[in-house]
Parts: sequence; structure tokens; C-alpha cells
Amino acid sequence: MKNKKLKKWLIIIGVCVVLIVGIIFGVIALNQNSRRAYVQPVSDLNMGYESASQAFSGRVAESAQDKILVSSEKKVDEVFVSKGDKVKKGDKLFQYDTRLLELSLEEKQLTVNINETTLSNEKQKLEAYQNIVPSTEPPTEEPAPEESVAADATAAADATEGEAVPEKVEESSAAKTYTAQEKADLIADQQIVVSRAQTALDSSKEELEEAQQALDEAVVTAKMDGTVSDIQDPDNFDSSAPFCIVVGDTGVTVKGYVGEFDYADLHVGDKLTVSSYMNDIQTSGEVLSIGDYPTDAQSGGSGNQNTSYYEFTAFVDQSEGFDIGEDVQIAKDTSEEGESSDTIMLSKAYVRTDSKGSYVLKDVNGKLQRQDVKTKKTSGSDYIRITEGLSMDDLIAFPYGSKGKEGLPTTTEEQGPSIF
Repeated sequence: MKNKKLKKWLIIIGVCVVLIVGIIFGVIALNQNSRRAYVQPVSDLNMGYESASQAFSGRVAESAQDKILVSSEKKVDEVFVSKGDKVKKGDKLFQYDTRLLELSLEEKQLTVNINETTLSNEKQKLEAYQNIVPSTEPPTEEPAPEESVAADATAAADATEGEAVPEKVEESSAAKTYTAQEKADLIADQQIVVSRAQTALDSSKEELEEAQQALDEAVVTAKMDGTVSDIQDPDNFDSSAPFCIVVGDTGVTVKGYVGEFDYADLHVGDKLTVSSYMNDIQTSGEVLSIGDYPTDAQSGGSGNQNTSYYEFTAFVDQSEGFDIGEDVQIAKDTSEEGESSDTIMLSKAYVRTDSKGSYVLKDVNGKLQRQDVKTKKTSGSDYIRITEGLSMDDLIAFPYGSKGKEGLPTTTEEQGPSIF
């Protein structure tokens, strides 16, 4: 009897020991997992290819007309058509004076060259700071201003007649001694300088592209088959009225409205998709012109009332099914040539930006590591397109909070394992 009771108690004690050990190991595993950053495949977070489009509100304005305005700042050099002439799409209408455009292009190119040199010099400084070997000794104290002035005066007094006093040569940063903290401060400050120089270069390159585009567009051509209904005298014209009007043989003109954040991405000649709400018809269109100033039209503010809207006109080579005055939906495909379903579009919450650029936190051999990426904005305010630096198979973490830090171990389990 005693043996049976003893055996029973041994079994109970054994089970308790197993449970306790299991709980201990479970808690240890749970604690270890709680210190890990949760990572997910990019493919699970990707918004996909479908979002790569811009949508605008619009309205069918009139039968197809291309009303071409000419700024008073531009000079028309030559006119190739007369009122009443029949034209085909692509025929030359008139040409601007290219001398000012060529001068502007040269100035923009010079600015780019200067900014490239500046960026190169600032990067060299940054590299020099990064190569500094910090000293464990306190930094050498420089002489007080009074001592320095006295030394210069003594040197001047000792100089023999006819001999030039040697100029004071500043020590290079590499010859000076710096503590580790001073080196880190130098690098941080210089990284900001490099970032600003890069921004200035990028901005000047954009201006150069715009100047080149203006020169390329010096010859204005017809956007549709039609008739020249009006053209002004190039030596005496009213810049507030269209310089040239071409009335299309077919189609309609659509007025659309683009928000200020998408304004820079819409260009004359861009291809559009125009859809009729009333007749459920969809066809292609082309941007004819874009306004230089925000519009006061009520229909322009169909989105965010705190956003400015610009009016643009588009030509639709189809009049059937599009009634004058009806509202239409306009869309522009913003995907680039060669893009496919592998296009990566992430929530902006997963992409951080600092003085070095944009980056994500990526799993590398079980630990979080900074991964620099190149980005391009999209029409959506919550998503950003990754053009370089990531693949669909990469694992990334939410880059904020206690788990969003470089060097943390990673896990693909959203919740810790059961303690049993």
C-alpha cells in the first residue's frame, strides 16, 4: 500500500516538475521573443501595381479645340500657318525665338556643374572626417587671440626689408587631434552639408531638364487634325487671349483639375483615360495645356478644400457618348516603362528619412539593419514607390517604437509561442 502511495506521489511530483520546467522554458522563450522585432515579407506589405495612377475630376467643355496661349515673356520667331488653313496632327504652327531659351539652358547647365563640384568637395570633406583617428588625449589648446596677434607682430618686426611675411597656413582637419565625440560631431554636421548640396544639385538638374524641354518645345505643333480658326500677329499680340486656335475635325475638349501635389507630374502631351459617367464609355485622351495659376472654379475643389487646384485641358478624339457639360473621370497611368507586377509600393509608415536619405529596417542574418532605398512619390498620400534597394522576398520591420531599432534580433512570429 505504501509503495502504491509512494509511486503515486512520485508521479505527481514528476508531472509538477515537467510543468514547472515547461513554464520556465516557455517564459524564457516568450521573453526572448518579446525582445525580437517582428518582420514581414515585402510581398505581404506591397500595395501593388494597380495604385500607379492619378485620378482627376473633369467636365466635357466644348467641341475639340486647342487654344494655345503665348506668354508675354516669350517671343514668337516664325509662324507657319494662316487663318483657315487645314492642319494635321504634328504639323508645325509656329516657333519661339530660341536664343533666350538657349541662353537659359547654358545658365542651368553652369549651375549644375557648380553644384556637382560643390557636392564632390563636400563629400571629400566628409570622407576626410570619417578617416580621422580619434585621440585619447585631450585636444591641444590653441593659443589665445592675444598671443596669436603678438606672435604675428613679432614675425612682422623680424622680417628683413624686402622679404614678405609668410602667410598663416591653417592646419588640415587630419593634422589636428579630435576626441571620438568631436569626430562624431564633425561627421554629423558634414552629413547635413552633403545632404543640402545633394538637394541643390537635384533641384538644379530638374531646372536643367525643364529648360531643355522648353527648348525642345520651341516648335509648337498641332495636337489634332483640324482647322486654324484664329492666329495673332507675332509682332503685336494679346497675351491674355489664345495666340492660335485649332478647331478639331472630331472629338471634344475636356477640362480637368489637378491638385498642387500632383501638378509637377502632369505634362503637356501626357496620355489619359477619360470615362463617361452617363454613358459608361471609356476612351483615350491627351493633355493639351496646363494652367500656370490655381483656379477659382468651384469644380476645381472637388477634393481637399485646403489644396489648390490647377485647370488643364485635354483632347478626346471621340465625340460620341460625351455630351457637352457632363462630368467625366480622368486618369493618368503613372507607371514607368518596364514596370510590372513586381513594382513595390509601401505604406509611408515603413519608410523613414534622415539626412542620409530614405531607408527601411531590413532583416539581415537575423538582425535589423538599415537598408537605403530610392523612392518616388505616388498620387496616393499614404504610399510611396520603392524604385531601388528592396525585393519582394526581403523581410522588413515597422521602423518605429522599441522594436524599430537597428541591431535587434528578428522574428517572423507576430506573437510569442505558447508556454506549453
